[in-house]
Amino acid sequence: MVRTFVDCLHEQAARYGRTRWYAYVEDHRGVLTETGRVTYRELDGRALHLGSALTANDATDRAVLLLYPAGPQFLTAFFGCLYARAIAVPAPLPATDPRALERAERIIHDADVRLILTDAAHRDRIRRWLRATGLHHTVRCLATDAAHLPPPRPRTALPAVTPATTAYLQYTSGSTSEPRGVVVSHGNLTHNSTQINELIRAPHEGTGAGWLPHYHDMGLVGQLLQPLYTGGNMVIASPLAFVVRPRLWLEMINRYRARATMAPNFAYEWLLRSLRDDDLKDLDLSCLEWALNGAEPVRPNTMRRLTELLEPRGLDPRVWAPAYGMAEATLLVTGTPRDAGSHLQRFDIARLEHHHAVPASGAHTTELASSGRPVGNDVRIVDTTTRAPLPDGRVGEIWVASASIAQGYWRSPEATRQTFHGRLADGSGPYLRTGDLGFSLKGELYVTGRLKEVIIVHGRNLYPHDIEEAARHAHPAAGTAAAFGLQADGEHIVVIQEIRDQDLGALTESELAQRVKKAVARSTGVHPSVLLVPRNTIPRTTSGKIRRSHLKSLVLAGEAAIRHADTHPRVAAALTPQNPQGHITQPQPNGRTP
Repeated sequence: MVRTFVDCLHEQAARYGRTRWYAYVEDHRGVLTETGRVTYRELDGRALHLGSALTANDATDRAVLLLYPAGPQFLTAFFGCLYARAIAVPAPLPATDPRALERAERIIHDADVRLILTDAAHRDRIRRWLRATGLHHTVRCLATDAAHLPPPRPRTALPAVTPATTAYLQYTSGSTSEPRGVVVSHGNLTHNSTQINELIRAPHEGTGAGWLPHYHDMGLVGQLLQPLYTGGNMVIASPLAFVVRPRLWLEMINRYRARATMAPNFAYEWLLRSLRDDDLKDLDLSCLEWALNGAEPVRPNTMRRLTELLEPRGLDPRVWAPAYGMAEATLLVTGTPRDAGSHLQRFDIARLEHHHAVPASGAHTTELASSGRPVGNDVRIVDTTTRAPLPDGRVGEIWVASASIAQGYWRSPEATRQTFHGRLADGSGPYLRTGDLGFSLKGELYVTGRLKEVIIVHGRNLYPHDIEEAARHAHPAAGTAAAFGLQADGEHIVVIQEIRDQDLGALTESELAQRVKKAVARSTGVHPSVLLVPRNTIPRTTSGKIRRSHLKSLVLAGEAAIRHADTHPRVAAALTPQNPQGHITQPQPNGRTP
Protein backbone atom coordinates (compact mmCIF):
# COMPACT_ATOMS: atom_id res chain seq x y z
CA MET A 1 0.00 0.00 0.00
CA VAL A 2 1.31 3.47 -0.86
CA ARG A 3 2.04 5.63 2.19
CA THR A 4 0.76 8.97 0.87
CA PHE A 5 -1.23 10.22 -2.11
CA VAL A 6 1.85 12.09 -3.31
CA ASP A 7 3.47 8.66 -3.63
CA CYS A 8 0.31 7.37 -5.30
CA LEU A 9 0.32 10.02 -8.05
CA HIS A 10 4.06 9.73 -8.67
CA GLU A 11 4.06 5.91 -8.81
CA GLN A 12 0.93 5.63 -10.97
CA ALA A 13 2.27 8.26 -13.37
CA ALA A 14 5.49 6.26 -13.69
CA ARG A 15 3.57 2.99 -14.11
CA TYR A 16 0.88 4.09 -16.59
CA GLY A 17 2.21 7.32 -18.12
CA ARG A 18 -0.10 8.49 -20.89
CA THR A 19 -2.19 5.29 -21.02
CA ARG A 20 -4.47 6.29 -18.11
CA TRP A 21 -6.46 9.50 -18.04
CA TYR A 22 -9.25 11.74 -16.78
CA ALA A 23 -11.64 12.97 -19.49
CA TYR A 24 -14.09 15.84 -19.10
CA VAL A 25 -17.31 16.07 -21.06
CA GLU A 26 -20.12 18.58 -21.57
CA ASP A 27 -23.50 18.65 -23.21
CA HIS A 28 -23.37 20.75 -26.37
CA ARG A 29 -26.91 21.18 -27.69
CA GLY A 30 -27.86 17.65 -26.76
CA VAL A 31 -24.58 16.06 -27.89
CA LEU A 32 -22.08 14.52 -25.48
CA THR A 33 -18.77 16.27 -26.22
CA GLU A 34 -15.35 15.67 -24.73
CA THR A 35 -13.77 19.00 -23.80
CA GLY A 36 -10.48 17.95 -22.26
CA ARG A 37 -8.30 15.05 -21.18
CA VAL A 38 -5.33 14.83 -18.84
CA THR A 39 -3.11 11.77 -18.47
CA TYR A 40 -1.52 10.59 -15.25
CA ARG A 41 1.89 11.78 -16.46
CA GLU A 42 0.56 15.21 -17.40
CA LEU A 43 -1.22 15.55 -14.08
CA ASP A 44 1.91 14.62 -12.15
CA GLY A 45 4.03 17.13 -14.06
CA ARG A 46 1.54 19.97 -13.66
CA ALA A 47 1.00 19.24 -9.97
CA LEU A 48 4.77 19.17 -9.32
CA HIS A 49 5.14 22.51 -11.11
CA LEU A 50 2.35 24.15 -9.09
CA GLY A 51 3.51 22.52 -5.87
CA SER A 52 6.96 24.01 -6.33
CA ALA A 53 5.42 27.47 -6.77
CA LEU A 54 3.21 27.07 -3.70
CA THR A 55 6.22 26.01 -1.64
CA ALA A 56 8.10 29.13 -2.76
CA ASN A 57 5.09 31.23 -1.73
CA ASP A 58 5.00 29.92 1.86
CA ALA A 59 1.85 27.82 1.40
CA THR A 60 3.35 24.82 3.19
CA ASP A 61 1.22 23.72 6.16
CA ARG A 62 -1.33 26.48 5.44
CA ALA A 63 -4.91 26.06 4.24
CA VAL A 64 -5.43 26.89 0.55
CA LEU A 65 -8.99 27.32 -0.73
CA LEU A 66 -9.73 25.68 -4.10
CA LEU A 67 -12.58 27.33 -6.02
CA TYR A 68 -12.92 25.64 -9.41
CA PRO A 69 -15.60 24.50 -11.81
CA ALA A 70 -15.56 20.84 -12.85
CA GLY A 71 -12.42 20.26 -14.90
CA PRO A 72 -8.76 19.23 -14.87
CA GLN A 73 -7.62 22.50 -13.24
CA PHE A 74 -9.05 21.34 -9.91
CA LEU A 75 -7.06 18.10 -9.96
CA THR A 76 -3.86 20.00 -10.73
CA ALA A 77 -4.52 22.42 -7.86
CA PHE A 78 -5.40 19.63 -5.41
CA PHE A 79 -2.28 17.60 -6.11
CA GLY A 80 -0.21 20.77 -6.29
CA CYS A 81 -1.25 21.44 -2.70
CA LEU A 82 -0.33 17.88 -1.72
CA TYR A 83 3.14 18.26 -3.28
CA ALA A 84 3.67 21.56 -1.41
CA ARG A 85 2.36 20.04 1.83
CA ALA A 86 -0.29 22.73 1.78
CA ILE A 87 -3.73 21.85 3.17
CA ALA A 88 -6.18 21.71 0.27
CA VAL A 89 -9.69 23.01 1.00
CA PRO A 90 -12.10 22.12 -1.84
CA ALA A 91 -15.25 24.26 -1.86
CA PRO A 92 -18.05 25.30 -4.24
CA LEU A 93 -17.48 28.35 -6.40
CA PRO A 94 -19.19 31.33 -4.74
CA ALA A 95 -22.06 32.37 -6.95
CA THR A 96 -24.70 35.07 -6.66
CA ASP A 97 -26.52 32.87 -4.12
CA PRO A 98 -25.95 34.60 -0.75
CA ARG A 99 -25.77 31.22 1.01
CA ALA A 100 -22.86 30.09 -1.17
CA LEU A 101 -21.07 33.39 -0.59
CA GLU A 102 -21.61 33.15 3.17
CA ARG A 103 -20.36 29.56 3.20
CA ALA A 104 -17.15 30.49 1.39
CA GLU A 105 -16.57 33.44 3.72
CA ARG A 106 -17.08 31.20 6.79
CA ILE A 107 -14.56 28.71 5.44
CA ILE A 108 -12.00 31.48 4.85
CA HIS A 109 -12.33 32.67 8.44
CA ASP A 110 -12.51 29.18 9.97
CA ALA A 111 -9.47 27.80 8.11
CA ASP A 112 -7.50 31.09 8.20
CA VAL A 113 -7.20 31.00 4.43
CA ARG A 114 -4.68 33.44 2.92
CA LEU A 115 -4.59 32.06 -0.62
CA ILE A 116 -7.36 31.08 -3.06
CA LEU A 117 -6.61 29.07 -6.20
CA THR A 118 -9.04 29.25 -9.12
CA ASP A 119 -9.05 29.46 -12.92
CA ALA A 120 -8.75 32.56 -15.11
CA ALA A 121 -12.45 32.49 -16.01
CA HIS A 122 -13.46 33.06 -12.36
CA ARG A 123 -10.50 35.00 -10.95
CA ASP A 124 -11.86 38.53 -11.49
CA ARG A 125 -15.27 37.69 -10.05
CA ILE A 126 -13.68 36.17 -6.94
CA ARG A 127 -11.41 39.20 -6.54
CA ARG A 128 -14.43 41.53 -6.74
CA TRP A 129 -16.15 39.46 -4.07
CA LEU A 130 -13.05 39.61 -1.85
CA ARG A 131 -13.01 43.39 -2.19
CA ALA A 132 -16.73 43.63 -1.38
CA THR A 133 -16.23 41.62 1.84
CA GLY A 134 -13.01 43.37 2.84
CA LEU A 135 -11.10 40.08 2.61
CA HIS A 136 -8.80 41.33 -0.16
CA HIS A 137 -6.47 42.82 2.46
CA THR A 138 -5.52 39.35 3.74
CA VAL A 139 -6.50 36.87 0.99
CA ARG A 140 -4.79 36.58 -2.41
CA CYS A 141 -6.41 34.96 -5.45
CA LEU A 142 -4.32 33.14 -8.06
CA ALA A 143 -5.53 31.76 -11.40
CA THR A 144 -3.42 28.64 -11.86
CA ASP A 145 -4.07 28.37 -15.60
CA ALA A 146 -2.81 31.94 -16.21
CA ALA A 147 0.00 32.22 -13.68
CA HIS A 148 3.63 32.41 -14.79
CA LEU A 149 5.17 29.81 -12.50
CA PRO A 150 8.90 29.42 -11.86
CA PRO A 151 10.60 26.19 -12.98
CA PRO A 152 9.65 23.22 -10.78
CA ARG A 153 11.93 22.12 -7.98
CA PRO A 154 13.24 18.56 -7.74
CA ARG A 155 10.92 16.31 -5.78
CA THR A 156 13.55 15.88 -3.12
CA ALA A 157 13.51 19.65 -2.50
CA LEU A 158 9.80 19.71 -1.66
CA PRO A 159 8.50 19.42 1.92
CA ALA A 160 8.40 15.90 3.33
CA VAL A 161 4.95 14.30 3.41
CA THR A 162 4.09 11.39 5.73
CA PRO A 163 0.92 9.38 6.45
CA ALA A 164 0.29 11.70 9.43
CA THR A 165 0.40 14.83 7.25
CA THR A 166 -2.94 16.58 6.75
CA ALA A 167 -3.94 16.22 3.10
CA TYR A 168 -7.11 18.32 3.01
CA LEU A 169 -10.07 19.72 4.93
CA GLN A 170 -13.43 18.29 3.88
CA TYR A 171 -16.06 20.76 4.95
CA THR A 172 -19.24 18.94 5.87
CA SER A 173 -22.44 19.81 4.06
CA GLY A 174 -24.20 21.21 7.12
CA SER A 175 -27.48 19.26 6.86
CA THR A 176 -27.97 19.34 10.65
CA SER A 177 -25.38 21.91 11.82
CA GLU A 178 -22.91 24.53 10.68
CA PRO A 179 -20.28 23.14 8.27
CA ARG A 180 -17.08 21.96 9.96
CA GLY A 181 -13.72 21.17 8.42
CA VAL A 182 -12.93 17.46 8.71
CA VAL A 183 -9.14 16.97 8.93
CA VAL A 184 -8.18 14.11 6.60
CA SER A 185 -4.59 12.84 6.64
CA HIS A 186 -2.71 11.02 3.90
CA GLY A 187 -2.91 7.88 6.03
CA ASN A 188 -6.69 8.18 6.30
CA LEU A 189 -6.93 8.62 2.55
CA THR A 190 -4.71 5.70 1.55
CA HIS A 191 -6.41 3.38 4.06
CA ASN A 192 -9.91 4.24 2.81
CA SER A 193 -8.79 3.89 -0.80
CA THR A 194 -7.52 0.40 0.03
CA GLN A 195 -10.92 -0.43 1.52
CA ILE A 196 -12.78 0.79 -1.58
CA ASN A 197 -10.36 -1.14 -3.79
CA GLU A 198 -11.10 -4.29 -1.82
CA LEU A 199 -14.84 -3.66 -2.15
CA ILE A 200 -14.72 -3.35 -5.93
CA ARG A 201 -12.33 -6.32 -6.07
CA ALA A 202 -9.20 -4.49 -7.20
CA PRO A 203 -9.71 -3.90 -10.92
CA HIS A 204 -6.48 -2.97 -12.71
CA GLU A 205 -8.14 -1.49 -15.75
CA GLY A 206 -11.45 -0.04 -16.82
CA THR A 207 -13.27 3.26 -16.80
CA GLY A 208 -15.63 4.97 -14.39
CA ALA A 209 -18.19 7.68 -15.14
CA GLY A 210 -19.70 10.34 -12.91
CA TRP A 211 -20.72 13.94 -12.37
CA LEU A 212 -20.46 14.41 -8.59
CA PRO A 213 -18.98 17.68 -7.31
CA HIS A 214 -15.30 17.52 -6.43
CA TYR A 215 -15.85 19.42 -3.18
CA HIS A 216 -17.76 16.56 -1.51
CA ASP A 217 -16.37 13.36 -0.05
CA MET A 218 -17.97 10.99 -2.56
CA GLY A 219 -17.00 13.18 -5.50
CA LEU A 220 -13.44 13.78 -4.30
CA VAL A 221 -12.45 10.41 -2.82
CA GLY A 222 -14.72 8.04 -4.71
CA GLN A 223 -14.94 9.68 -8.12
CA LEU A 224 -11.60 11.50 -8.53
CA LEU A 225 -8.98 9.87 -6.29
CA GLN A 226 -10.07 6.22 -6.36
CA PRO A 227 -9.52 5.77 -10.13
CA LEU A 228 -5.94 7.00 -9.68
CA TYR A 229 -5.40 4.61 -6.77
CA THR A 230 -6.66 1.63 -8.78
CA GLY A 231 -5.08 2.70 -12.07
CA GLY A 232 -8.25 3.29 -14.07
CA ASN A 233 -9.70 5.97 -16.31
CA MET A 234 -12.45 8.39 -15.34
CA VAL A 235 -14.88 10.42 -17.44
CA ILE A 236 -16.48 13.36 -15.64
CA ALA A 237 -19.27 15.85 -16.28
CA SER A 238 -20.41 18.77 -14.14
CA PRO A 239 -23.30 18.36 -11.69
CA LEU A 240 -25.25 21.03 -13.58
CA ALA A 241 -24.91 19.13 -16.84
CA PHE A 242 -26.48 16.07 -15.21
CA VAL A 243 -29.32 18.03 -13.61
CA VAL A 244 -30.20 19.78 -16.88
CA ARG A 245 -30.03 16.59 -18.99
CA PRO A 246 -29.92 13.42 -16.88
CA ARG A 247 -29.57 11.14 -19.91
CA LEU A 248 -26.03 12.54 -20.25
CA TRP A 249 -24.97 10.27 -17.36
CA LEU A 250 -26.16 7.17 -19.21
CA GLU A 251 -24.55 8.38 -22.44
CA MET A 252 -21.22 8.66 -20.63
CA ILE A 253 -21.52 5.08 -19.41
CA ASN A 254 -22.54 3.91 -22.88
CA ARG A 255 -19.89 5.71 -24.95
CA TYR A 256 -16.91 5.12 -22.66
CA ARG A 257 -18.04 1.60 -21.66
CA ALA A 258 -17.83 2.56 -18.01
CA ARG A 259 -17.74 -0.24 -15.47
CA ALA A 260 -18.47 1.79 -12.34
CA THR A 261 -20.42 4.83 -11.22
CA MET A 262 -21.70 6.29 -7.95
CA ALA A 263 -24.31 8.76 -6.73
CA PRO A 264 -26.77 9.49 -3.92
CA ASN A 265 -30.24 7.98 -4.18
CA PHE A 266 -31.84 11.28 -5.24
CA ALA A 267 -29.78 11.20 -8.47
CA TYR A 268 -31.15 7.80 -9.44
CA GLU A 269 -34.61 9.09 -8.57
CA TRP A 270 -34.02 12.12 -10.82
CA LEU A 271 -33.20 9.73 -13.65
CA LEU A 272 -36.50 7.97 -13.09
CA ARG A 273 -38.49 11.20 -13.09
CA SER A 274 -36.74 12.63 -16.13
CA LEU A 275 -36.23 9.78 -18.60
CA ARG A 276 -38.72 9.15 -21.38
CA ASP A 277 -38.95 6.18 -23.72
CA ASP A 278 -37.16 8.13 -26.46
CA ASP A 279 -34.24 8.76 -24.09
CA LEU A 280 -33.46 5.06 -23.93
CA LYS A 281 -32.84 4.49 -27.62
CA ASP A 282 -29.29 3.61 -28.67
CA LEU A 283 -28.13 2.93 -25.10
CA ASP A 284 -26.18 -0.18 -24.12
CA LEU A 285 -25.55 -0.34 -20.38
CA SER A 286 -24.32 -3.93 -20.27
CA CYS A 287 -20.80 -2.68 -19.47
CA LEU A 288 -21.81 -1.36 -16.03
CA GLU A 289 -20.73 -3.66 -13.18
CA TRP A 290 -21.02 -1.51 -10.04
CA ALA A 291 -23.38 1.38 -9.22
CA LEU A 292 -22.81 2.65 -5.70
CA ASN A 293 -25.85 4.19 -3.97
CA GLY A 294 -25.05 6.10 -0.80
CA ALA A 295 -24.70 9.46 1.01
CA GLU A 296 -28.40 9.44 1.97
CA PRO A 297 -31.11 6.84 2.66
CA VAL A 298 -31.11 4.18 -0.07
CA ARG A 299 -34.60 3.56 -1.46
CA PRO A 300 -35.27 -0.04 -2.53
CA ASN A 301 -38.09 1.11 -4.77
CA THR A 302 -35.80 3.50 -6.63
CA MET A 303 -33.37 0.72 -7.52
CA ARG A 304 -36.21 -1.64 -8.42
CA ARG A 305 -37.98 0.81 -10.73
CA LEU A 306 -34.76 1.93 -12.41
CA THR A 307 -33.81 -1.69 -13.02
CA GLU A 308 -37.18 -2.29 -14.68
CA LEU A 309 -36.62 0.75 -16.87
CA LEU A 310 -33.01 0.05 -17.86
CA GLU A 311 -32.79 -3.75 -17.86
CA PRO A 312 -33.98 -3.84 -21.49
CA ARG A 313 -30.96 -1.61 -22.25
CA GLY A 314 -28.57 -4.17 -20.74
CA LEU A 315 -28.46 -3.10 -17.09
CA ASP A 316 -27.65 -6.06 -14.82
CA PRO A 317 -29.70 -5.97 -11.56
CA ARG A 318 -26.56 -7.02 -9.70
CA VAL A 319 -24.88 -3.65 -10.35
CA TRP A 320 -26.59 -2.07 -7.34
CA ALA A 321 -24.16 -1.50 -4.48
CA PRO A 322 -25.71 0.31 -1.49
CA ALA A 323 -23.08 1.73 0.84
CA TYR A 324 -22.71 3.84 3.97
CA GLY A 325 -20.05 6.40 4.70
CA MET A 326 -19.31 9.96 5.70
CA ALA A 327 -16.63 12.62 5.50
CA GLU A 328 -15.57 11.94 9.09
CA ALA A 329 -14.60 8.43 7.98
CA THR A 330 -12.86 9.81 4.85
CA LEU A 331 -15.64 8.15 2.81
CA LEU A 332 -16.49 4.44 3.02
CA VAL A 333 -17.64 2.63 6.19
CA THR A 334 -19.67 -0.28 4.80
CA GLY A 335 -20.42 -1.34 1.26
CA THR A 336 -21.64 -3.95 -1.20
CA PRO A 337 -19.00 -5.80 -3.27
CA ARG A 338 -19.01 -5.78 -7.05
CA ASP A 339 -21.32 -8.48 -8.50
CA ALA A 340 -23.05 -9.10 -5.14
CA GLY A 341 -26.15 -6.98 -5.80
CA SER A 342 -28.30 -5.22 -3.24
CA HIS A 343 -29.79 -7.09 -0.29
CA LEU A 344 -33.36 -5.98 0.49
CA GLN A 345 -35.32 -7.06 3.56
CA ARG A 346 -38.76 -6.26 4.97
CA PHE A 347 -39.24 -5.47 8.67
CA ASP A 348 -42.19 -5.16 11.02
CA ILE A 349 -43.03 -1.44 11.23
CA ALA A 350 -44.44 -1.50 14.77
CA ARG A 351 -41.38 -3.27 16.17
CA LEU A 352 -39.01 -0.99 14.25
CA GLU A 353 -40.71 2.05 15.77
CA HIS A 354 -39.65 0.69 19.16
CA HIS A 355 -36.06 0.12 17.98
CA HIS A 356 -36.39 -3.61 17.29
CA ALA A 357 -35.69 -4.80 13.74
CA VAL A 358 -37.73 -7.96 13.15
CA PRO A 359 -37.86 -9.43 9.62
CA ALA A 360 -41.46 -9.89 8.50
CA SER A 361 -43.63 -10.12 5.43
CA GLY A 362 -47.03 -8.90 4.36
CA ALA A 363 -48.86 -5.82 5.56
CA HIS A 364 -47.50 -3.37 8.13
CA THR A 365 -43.91 -3.90 7.02
CA THR A 366 -41.29 -1.62 5.52
CA GLU A 367 -38.52 -2.54 3.13
CA LEU A 368 -34.93 -1.52 3.88
CA ALA A 369 -31.77 -1.90 1.84
CA SER A 370 -28.66 -3.25 3.51
CA SER A 371 -25.72 -0.86 3.27
CA GLY A 372 -23.37 -3.81 3.04
CA ARG A 373 -20.67 -5.06 5.37
CA PRO A 374 -17.81 -3.28 7.13
CA VAL A 375 -14.59 -3.24 5.12
CA GLY A 376 -11.66 -3.13 7.54
CA ASN A 377 -13.73 -1.23 10.12
CA ASP A 378 -14.97 -2.00 13.63
CA VAL A 379 -18.66 -1.01 13.42
CA ARG A 380 -20.76 -1.10 16.59
CA ILE A 381 -24.42 -0.37 17.29
CA VAL A 382 -24.51 1.44 20.64
CA ASP A 383 -27.18 2.35 23.16
CA THR A 384 -26.75 6.11 23.49
CA THR A 385 -27.84 6.08 27.16
CA THR A 386 -25.73 3.22 28.53
CA ARG A 387 -23.00 3.27 25.83
CA ALA A 388 -23.31 -0.53 25.70
CA PRO A 389 -23.03 -2.38 22.36
CA LEU A 390 -26.37 -3.72 21.17
CA PRO A 391 -27.00 -7.18 19.69
CA ASP A 392 -28.27 -7.96 16.20
CA GLY A 393 -31.64 -6.47 15.41
CA ARG A 394 -31.51 -3.64 17.96
CA VAL A 395 -31.48 -0.05 16.70
CA GLY A 396 -28.88 2.30 18.17
CA GLU A 397 -26.26 4.83 17.16
CA ILE A 398 -23.63 3.68 14.67
CA TRP A 399 -20.08 3.94 16.06
CA VAL A 400 -16.98 3.26 13.95
CA ALA A 401 -13.30 2.65 14.67
CA SER A 402 -10.86 2.48 11.77
CA ALA A 403 -7.61 3.86 10.38
CA SER A 404 -9.84 5.75 7.94
CA ILE A 405 -11.39 7.85 10.72
CA ALA A 406 -10.28 11.46 10.27
CA GLN A 407 -8.21 13.40 12.77
CA GLY A 408 -11.08 15.54 13.98
CA TYR A 409 -12.66 18.89 13.18
CA TRP A 410 -10.38 21.77 12.30
CA ARG A 411 -9.74 23.94 15.36
CA SER A 412 -12.82 22.57 17.12
CA PRO A 413 -11.50 20.57 20.10
CA GLU A 414 -14.84 20.22 21.90
CA ALA A 415 -16.73 19.07 18.78
CA THR A 416 -13.83 16.71 18.04
CA ARG A 417 -14.02 15.24 21.53
CA GLN A 418 -17.77 14.69 21.33
CA THR A 419 -17.74 13.13 17.85
CA PHE A 420 -14.39 11.37 17.45
CA HIS A 421 -13.63 10.21 21.00
CA GLY A 422 -16.60 7.99 21.84
CA ARG A 423 -15.95 5.38 24.51
CA LEU A 424 -18.02 2.29 25.20
CA ALA A 425 -19.18 1.52 28.73
CA ASP A 426 -16.12 -0.69 29.27
CA GLY A 427 -13.82 2.17 28.25
CA SER A 428 -12.83 0.75 24.86
CA GLY A 429 -12.38 3.15 21.98
CA PRO A 430 -12.04 5.73 20.66
CA TYR A 431 -14.95 5.45 18.25
CA LEU A 432 -16.44 7.90 15.79
CA ARG A 433 -20.00 8.69 16.89
CA THR A 434 -21.73 9.06 13.54
CA GLY A 435 -25.02 10.55 14.74
CA ASP A 436 -26.79 7.99 12.54
CA LEU A 437 -29.16 5.29 13.76
CA GLY A 438 -29.13 1.76 12.44
CA PHE A 439 -28.84 -1.91 13.26
CA SER A 440 -26.78 -4.93 12.28
CA LEU A 441 -28.25 -8.17 11.02
CA LYS A 442 -26.16 -11.15 9.96
CA GLY A 443 -23.11 -8.93 9.58
CA GLU A 444 -24.81 -6.31 7.41
CA LEU A 445 -25.59 -2.71 8.36
CA TYR A 446 -29.02 -1.13 7.93
CA VAL A 447 -29.26 2.63 8.41
CA THR A 448 -32.58 3.95 9.67
CA GLY A 449 -32.06 7.70 10.10
CA ARG A 450 -30.36 10.58 11.89
CA LEU A 451 -30.36 10.50 15.69
CA LYS A 452 -31.24 14.22 15.94
CA GLU A 453 -34.10 13.97 13.46
CA VAL A 454 -36.11 11.06 14.86
CA ILE A 455 -39.70 12.11 15.61
CA ILE A 456 -41.11 10.51 18.75
CA VAL A 457 -44.91 10.36 18.76
CA HIS A 458 -46.70 8.46 21.55
CA GLY A 459 -43.51 6.53 22.32
CA ARG A 460 -43.00 5.53 18.66
CA ASN A 461 -39.79 6.40 16.81
CA LEU A 462 -40.67 7.71 13.34
CA TYR A 463 -38.01 8.46 10.76
CA PRO A 464 -38.36 11.54 8.51
CA HIS A 465 -37.28 9.80 5.31
CA ASP A 466 -40.03 7.16 5.71
CA ILE A 467 -42.63 9.90 6.12
CA GLU A 468 -41.21 11.79 3.14
CA GLU A 469 -41.27 8.66 0.99
CA ALA A 470 -44.96 8.14 1.73
CA ALA A 471 -45.76 11.81 1.09
CA ARG A 472 -44.14 12.12 -2.30
CA HIS A 473 -45.88 9.00 -3.59
CA ALA A 474 -49.30 10.38 -2.66
CA HIS A 475 -49.79 11.91 -6.13
CA PRO A 476 -47.67 12.80 -9.19
CA ALA A 477 -47.98 16.48 -8.19
CA ALA A 478 -46.25 15.73 -4.86
CA GLY A 479 -42.57 16.49 -5.38
CA THR A 480 -39.83 16.57 -2.77
CA ALA A 481 -41.04 16.37 0.82
CA ALA A 482 -39.40 17.18 4.14
CA ALA A 483 -40.66 16.08 7.55
CA PHE A 484 -39.82 17.18 11.06
CA GLY A 485 -41.33 17.05 14.52
CA LEU A 486 -42.88 20.07 16.22
CA GLN A 487 -43.62 20.32 19.92
CA ALA A 488 -47.04 21.97 20.34
CA ASP A 489 -48.70 20.55 23.46
CA GLY A 490 -47.43 17.16 22.30
CA GLU A 491 -45.25 16.06 19.40
CA HIS A 492 -46.67 16.57 15.91
CA ILE A 493 -45.45 15.61 12.45
CA VAL A 494 -45.11 18.48 9.99
CA VAL A 495 -44.67 17.66 6.30
CA ILE A 496 -43.42 20.35 3.93
CA GLN A 497 -44.50 19.22 0.47
CA GLU A 498 -43.31 20.74 -2.79
CA ILE A 499 -45.92 21.07 -5.53
CA ARG A 500 -45.26 19.94 -9.10
CA ASP A 501 -47.74 22.32 -10.73
CA GLN A 502 -47.52 20.70 -14.14
CA ASP A 503 -48.92 17.49 -12.63
CA LEU A 504 -51.75 19.01 -10.60
CA GLY A 505 -54.32 18.82 -13.38
CA ALA A 506 -57.80 19.49 -11.95
CA LEU A 507 -56.63 18.70 -8.43
CA THR A 508 -56.80 21.64 -6.01
CA GLU A 509 -54.03 22.40 -3.53
CA SER A 510 -56.43 21.49 -0.72
CA GLU A 511 -57.07 18.09 -2.31
CA LEU A 512 -53.34 17.51 -2.78
CA ALA A 513 -52.70 18.32 0.88
CA GLN A 514 -55.43 15.85 1.86
CA ARG A 515 -53.87 13.11 -0.29
CA VAL A 516 -50.47 13.70 1.28
CA LYS A 517 -52.06 13.64 4.72
CA LYS A 518 -53.83 10.35 4.04
CA ALA A 519 -50.72 8.74 2.50
CA VAL A 520 -48.64 9.57 5.58
CA ALA A 521 -51.44 8.43 7.90
CA ARG A 522 -51.66 5.08 6.08
CA SER A 523 -47.91 4.64 6.41
CA THR A 524 -47.44 5.79 10.01
CA GLY A 525 -50.88 5.78 11.64
CA VAL A 526 -50.35 9.47 12.50
CA HIS A 527 -52.12 12.37 10.78
CA PRO A 528 -49.55 15.07 9.93
CA SER A 529 -49.87 18.76 9.33
CA VAL A 530 -49.14 19.48 5.67
CA LEU A 531 -47.66 22.70 4.30
CA LEU A 532 -47.49 23.04 0.50
CA VAL A 533 -44.63 25.05 -0.99
CA PRO A 534 -43.46 25.83 -4.55
CA ARG A 535 -41.10 23.45 -6.29
CA ASN A 536 -37.36 23.76 -5.53
CA THR A 537 -37.89 25.72 -2.31
CA ILE A 538 -37.00 23.03 0.24
CA PRO A 539 -33.41 23.91 1.25
CA ARG A 540 -30.73 21.33 0.55
CA THR A 541 -27.04 21.10 1.18
CA THR A 542 -24.72 21.41 -1.81
CA SER A 543 -24.65 17.60 -1.91
CA GLY A 544 -28.44 17.37 -2.16
CA LYS A 545 -29.35 16.44 1.43
CA ILE A 546 -32.50 18.02 2.85
CA ARG A 547 -31.72 20.59 5.54
CA ARG A 548 -34.62 19.66 7.83
CA SER A 549 -33.54 21.64 10.88
CA HIS A 550 -32.92 24.74 8.78
CA LEU A 551 -36.28 24.33 7.08
CA LYS A 552 -37.98 24.03 10.46
CA SER A 553 -36.39 27.30 11.58
CA LEU A 554 -37.58 29.00 8.37
CA VAL A 555 -41.14 27.81 8.95
CA LEU A 556 -41.15 28.94 12.58
CA ALA A 557 -39.73 32.32 11.56
CA GLY A 558 -42.43 32.80 8.93
CA GLU A 559 -39.84 32.82 6.12
CA ALA A 560 -41.05 29.78 4.19
CA ALA A 561 -42.95 30.41 0.94
CA ILE A 562 -46.04 28.42 1.94
CA ARG A 563 -48.90 28.35 -0.55
CA HIS A 564 -51.39 26.26 1.40
CA ALA A 565 -51.59 24.75 4.88
CA ASP A 566 -53.66 21.91 6.25
CA THR A 567 -52.59 21.89 9.88
CA HIS A 568 -53.61 20.56 13.26
CA PRO A 569 -55.06 23.46 15.33
CA ARG A 570 -52.21 23.22 17.84
CA VAL A 571 -49.64 23.35 15.05
CA ALA A 572 -51.43 26.31 13.47
CA ALA A 573 -51.40 28.08 16.84
CA ALA A 574 -47.67 27.40 17.21
CA LEU A 575 -46.91 28.77 13.76
CA THR A 576 -49.24 31.77 13.48
CA PRO A 577 -47.73 33.96 16.25
CA GLN A 578 -44.35 33.58 14.62
CA ASN A 579 -45.73 34.58 11.24
CA PRO A 580 -47.38 38.01 11.34
CA GLN A 581 -46.99 38.43 7.60
CA GLY A 582 -49.51 35.66 6.99
CA HIS A 583 -47.34 33.29 4.95
CA ILE A 584 -49.11 30.36 6.61
CA THR A 585 -52.53 30.25 4.98
CA GLN A 586 -55.49 28.19 6.01
CA PRO A 587 -57.64 26.30 3.47
CA GLN A 588 -60.18 28.41 1.63
CA PRO A 589 -63.71 27.27 0.78
CA ASN A 590 -62.77 26.66 -2.86
CA GLY A 591 -59.68 24.68 -1.92
CA ARG A 592 -57.27 27.30 -3.32
CA THR A 593 -55.07 29.73 -1.44
CA PRO A 594 -55.61 33.42 -2.13
